[in-house]
Amino acid sequence: ISVASMVTMLTGVVTTGYGTQRREAITGSVASVDADEAKVGVIVNANQLLQGRVAGLNIVTNNGEPGGGVQIRIRGGTSLSASNDPLYVIDGVPLQNEAPVPGGKEFGSIRPALARSALNSINPNDIESITVLKDASATAIYGSRGANGVILIQTKRGTGGTSVTYETYASASSPAGDLDLLTGSEYRSFVEAGVADGSLAASRLNDLGTANTDWEKELTRTGHAMSHNLTFSGGSTETRYYASLNYFDQKGVVLSNGLKRYQGRINGQTAALTGRLQLGVNLTASRVDNDYLPFENTGGFEGGVFTNMAIFNPTRPVMVLDPATNTNRYYETGSGAQSVRNPVAIAEQIDDEAGESRVLGNVTATLELIPGLTAQTTLGADYTDALRRTYFPRANAIGAAFNGLARQADRQMQTLNLQQLLTYAPDIGGRHDLEVVGGYEYTKNSNSGFEVIAQGFVTDVFRWNALVGGTQTASPPPESYRQESKLVSFLSRINYGLDGKYFLTGVVRYDGSSRLASGNQWSAFPALSASWRIGEESFMGGQPLGLSTL
Repeated sequence: ISVASMVTMLTGVVTTGYGTQRREAITGSVASVDADEAKVGVIVNANQLLQGRVAGLNIVTNNGEPGGGVQIRIRGGTSLSASNDPLYVIDGVPLQNEAPVPGGKEFGSIRPALARSALNSINPNDIESITVLKDASATAIYGSRGANGVILIQTKRGTGGTSVTYETYASASSPAGDLDLLTGSEYRSFVEAGVADGSLAASRLNDLGTANTDWEKELTRTGHAMSHNLTFSGGSTETRYYASLNYFDQKGVVLSNGLKRYQGRINGQTAALTGRLQLGVNLTASRVDNDYLPFENTGGFEGGVFTNMAIFNPTRPVMVLDPATNTNRYYETGSGAQSVRNPVAIAEQIDDEAGESRVLGNVTATLELIPGLTAQTTLGADYTDALRRTYFPRANAIGAAFNGLARQADRQMQTLNLQQLLTYAPDIGGRHDLEVVGGYEYTKNSNSGFEVIAQGFVTDVFRWNALVGGTQTASPPPESYRQESKLVSFLSRINYGLDGKYFLTGVVRYDGSSRLASGNQWSAFPALSASWRIGEESFMGGQPLGLSTL
């Protein structure tokens, strides 16, 4: 069995990081999910395949956007100030725990939505299985990065024979409920009654219009999703391949909110030297187009779309005729900048979008040196480039404060990973089972980006495409950055089994990180765990216990 930093769903075998074990021999807390069984409904990313299917795994969705980010906690949090997110490993390539797309622009109390999922660029149809390493024993093999748990994602491999599969679906969605706010008529009656009994000033009557607008209905729509997936699989005993093409498009139930994904993948494996040499490649390229809704992530009276949806006057219309131009425009309570804004205008007038391009893959070579001793070399790379572009037009009540504001923010993330492993699994027979794994890993992260904001435009025509047209640079000033970090690790694991009933696993990893101060850059992460299959003991009398390794 080849050793890889991935999860493999074979009969009775589970990969627990840099190697495989029989399911009954696992001494740590490990859970596996079959992706095809979990793929029910509209699934945008791998996180949704896990929700509600793994004990001890808590997933909270940050918002209802298509591909919205999630907060994942494996058996609770471990840090008060650092990240509590798990480590993701896809086909052996560890991912950075960073949002690939720059965050949105903040305005006072208006906060943009939290980042969308970093896994949106991975087609869920390509995923074969997911394994979650939960406890300290199972995650120690990943050292410092495994403190918050590890999620291993394995993509599909080719099978014998040639097959072509096309899968498609379409779905529709709508809001499950409403806020039951006052209608225009009810609000008008309330104000008139308040003026009549003296509880409201007579000037409040001037705020009343003749419309009857349900702002919640004006902001929402019937969302839809469409997916097309084409796969090719086949090969011979020595060489197998799997390839796929995917197009996914989802429009959210709120205006100006959606996600599109274009993705291609190819996986291949071949054998040489009468099976002693195994070569493999996994490669995916994707493009994700995000359309963001400029709503707030904090409370308060002055806010974005949803705050104004609840507080905007329902006796006022969405649009009115502008006598100066004889064209329709969005109704606002005043002219220019203001704190209470037409929520439909916020959604429709403000453009906030981001394109995310990603290339992720690895190549692996495994050579059997002598019977029972194999060497494996894996080289992996993950490259992401995302550009977020935002424009607040002069005609909008937010953009009017700046006479138009444009922003471009770029983020590039690159990970290079090298793994060298030696695995010794002698066939000693009898009552004993033994496996020894030793390895070296090198990871380099290189991130860079820039952000430029300009304001004071004479026209909205060019949006963010002519920053030089702004009369001044907005706050913050233009900025750029580049960050590099390296992680060097030495690792070892010993698995020992006796009589198929008693199992012992010892792990140690020695990590060195360039992010830490000199003199504190290296640390060891040991772990020792054991298990006992009590149901195999003669005194149990063959009684079924219904127990399994968690």
